[in-house]
Amino acid sequence: MEYIEPAANNYTIYTKSGCPNCIKVKKLLESETEKPLIVDCDEWLIEDKPAFLEFIREKAGKECKTFPMVFYNGEFVGGFDETVSYKEKQDAFSLDTDF
Repeated sequence: MEYIEPAANNYTIYTKSGCPNCIKVKKLLESETEKPLIVDCDEWLIEDKPAFLEFIREKAGKECKTFPMVFYNGEFVGGFDETVSYKEKQDAFSLDTDF
């Protein structure tokens, strides 16, 4: 089965239906200049969940079982809480570098 790779130059959000944190992280990141790549994983989870989770493990470098799964520029960020922290640090850094 072919899976969608994390974007090399943007946020990628792997989501599933009925996930409250998936909705929250999409709202958080949709304020970005460039819209995030949103990947609905429902079909993959139904067809072959272990294979999909192995794909994510290889991309993230660690085992992930909860949604959302967020990547930035191809690097694993984490779930909702980690993404909020990551974005706050990014926003603070960009404020420090805007002269």
